[in-house]
Amino acid sequence: MMKQEDKILKARAQFAARKVSASEEASDSNLMLVEFFLFPEKYAVETSFVKEVITLKEITPIPGVPEFVMGVINFRGEIISVLNLKTLFGLKEKGLTEMNKVLILRNDKMSFGLVADAITGSICVPVSQFSEPPLTLSKSAAEFVRGLAYDGTIVLDGEQLLTTEILTVNQ
Repeated sequence: MMKQEDKILKARAQFAARKVSASEEASDSNLMLVEFFLFPEKYAVETSFVKEVITLKEITPIPGVPEFVMGVINFRGEIISVLNLKTLFGLKEKGLTEMNKVLILRNDKMSFGLVADAITGSICVPVSQFSEPPLTLSKSAAEFVRGLAYDGTIVLDGEQLLTTEILTVNQ
């Protein structure tokens, strides 16, 4: 008897191995993604929401905010909140190093930074190749996941991150 995880992995393998027709390939919309690590997992977010990637140098902690808010940074004269997705998603924390980067996410209403353990680059992924998010994600993490790319990268929903009230501190 196959476990649920084995069934999901088998379905993903069959999906990845399928032949794509020329018409399906031509009509396929692609997403440009910035890939980053929240060790041990690889995540990505659409490049359209990433204004810039910077090295985390100095962060000012803010008392009385939720645990996932690490503090604020000065980004070219603008005060930006910096969030730790590991805390929000219930992932194991390994501490900050000089290798940590901050992805500055922005839309027309909101901007903030996300701490990443490392940036791995950018990729272009057809949306049709996304599969369901992994079952191992916490409930809080699953709300912000758009899907799973063919290589196992967890694709975050940039729009959801930037519009949710969960990440807004109103005080």
